[in-house]
Order: sequence, then C-alpha cells, then structure tokens
Amino acid sequence: MDYINLTHTGTVEIQTERLLLRRFVLGDANEMFREWASHENVTRYLTWDKHSSVSETKTFLMQRLNDYESPDNYFWAIQLKDEGVLIGSISAAILNERSKFADAGYCLGERFWGNGYASEALRAVMDYMIYDVKINRIESVHSVNNPKSGRVMQKAGMIYEGRCRQNYITGSGKYQDSDLYALVKEDFESNYKPGVKDFLDLGEIRLSMQSLSLKCTECYGGDKAKNFVPAYLFDITEKNSGIICGEINLRLGFNDNLYYGGHIGYTVYESFRNMGVATGACGIILELAKEQGFKKVIVTNNYTNKASRRVCEKIGGRLIRIAKLPEWHDLYIQGQRFVCIYEITL
Repeated sequence: MDYINLTHTGTVEIQTERLLLRRFVLGDANEMFREWASHENVTRYLTWDKHSSVSETKTFLMQRLNDYESPDNYFWAIQLKDEGVLIGSISAAILNERSKFADAGYCLGERFWGNGYASEALRAVMDYMIYDVKINRIESVHSVNNPKSGRVMQKAGMIYEGRCRQNYITGSGKYQDSDLYALVKEDFESNYKPGVKDFLDLGEIRLSMQSLSLKCTECYGGDKAKNFVPAYLFDITEKNSGIICGEINLRLGFNDNLYYGGHIGYTVYESFRNMGVATGACGIILELAKEQGFKKVIVTNNYTNKASRRVCEKIGGRLIRIAKLPEWHDLYIQGQRFVCIYEITL
C-alpha cells in the first residue's frame, strides 16, 4: 500500500449534540481562569500547574493562539452550544506523522463533570482525526489516581491497553503512573460491521410495524470498484392497501464511504411526508439490523434537513458531529457539503 500523508486541517470548528468545539480567542482568558485553570482539583493530575492569575492564563492562551498558525495544531475550546458557556479544552497532538499516530488530552471545569461532556467531545475529536485528518491511531492516558478520566475514554470508545509507570510528571513535580487507552481505525470500524455478512432469509423475519410493511425489491451484491457494500433494498408500503410510500435500504458493511453515507438510506414520497412513514420504516429496518448482527449503526443526513434530523432523534440516534463531506464522496458531487452523523446503539 502506498504511503499517504495526513490531511492537516488545523483547528476547525466541530459541532456535536450539545457542544461547540472551536478555536480559543484571547477573550476566553477570564472564563478559562475562572472555570478550570485556577482549580487545583482540575489540574492536580495534569502536566501543568494551576494558574495563579488571569495574566498567567492570558500568557498561556497567547502561545496557543500563535500555535494555530500551524496546520498540524489541534486545540479546541469546549463550549456548551445552547448556553454559550466555556467549559474546558481538548487537544490532539500528532506524535508520529508517518505512523499516523496522535495523543488526545482534555480538561473540564469541575462544575461540568458528570454530564458526559468530556466523552462527547472526545468521541467527536476521534472521529474528526480518523476521517478528516486520516489518523490511524489515537491514544490517551490518565493518572491511576483519576479513574473517572478512564471512564471518559471508555465511553468514547477507546480500549484499555495497559499501565505505564511514571510516564509523565505533573505541574507540581510529581511522577504519575497512568493507564493507557487507545483506538485504531480498525477497532472503530469493527463496531459497525454486521455479525452475519450474508443475506438472511427474509421470509423468517417480521418486516412490518403498525400500518407499514417493507417489501424487498433487491438484495444488492455491492460494487467493490465504487466501494459500495451489499444492501437490502425495500419499498415502503401501506400494509392494508399495498400502496408504495417510499423506499429504504440497509447497507451491510462499513468503510470510509459508508461513514458519511450511513447504513440506512430512505426516501419518502412527497404525498406521504409528515405522516410518520420515515420513522416507522426506520424502526422496522433497525429490527432487521439486529437480526443481521449489528451492534451499532450510523445514519447520516443533510445538516439542513430538519425533518430527517428529527427522524434520527426519534429512532434513538445520537449526533456524533456535523462532518464536512470529502470532495470524492457522491453526496459532495451531488451538491451537499455537510452531513450530520448519528449513531444508534441496537
């Protein structure tokens, strides 16, 4: 396989379900100092000591603002999207360019602990680094005296790899043993592949719910040249009359193309919209996904399509991030520029 360079983008904005990850500005100094940089409970397990004044925080930020000039710098402020409150920071440092290997670190104000914000930010950054920057491995460590940080890494999808003895020193000068967690792209993608790769006998599976039924029109074999995976194709029909309301498919596999396109694609014909057809059909297809051995699926939609986003929320989707489409993707060629990436745990 030919070596491919990382696609450095610098620190660009990332939106998740509840958070906005953005560049710091110097005006953030007061809030950063107040919320976490001056707190010993926050900094005791970090490599830097608590700040004694806002002036110290401003000096720190000035250096980080200068670092933004480099395209391989990834350092985000974490802000609550609705309230506009700054709650912490998260970064990804490139450790080895050729091996496509990065280290993630994060810090959150104490009053924001326990809400899942850190794992939400970390998951979005991992997705971004893997699919936008083309990192293959991303890791993170936490002090053995701070096990809550390990739970953040687990919730974000990282895998425990072992204990490192005295591998860093805190700002106060104390050596720390740490636990190492990491995720490689292969691990990530294994979460979204079906347990059963072959097509099932649909005659033994219930494909109806309330007033809707799915009628299989094709078991598509895929196209390796186009990076298309196999898929079931269905008509969405009204159960009693047999009237076709739309189309839906379930794609069996996972790759870069499908990360942006999703496992489930559907179209509801205009005269049947706003009637719960999409939600009902997706509910049926998710039951088929369980039978196929999926543990998780990804569903995506145009970030401007509010109706489709509501469908994703109704069927249990969690917004991982709003992603910029790569220029090679069919959706980009068709005119889309961004997609919302939802994850559904089955």
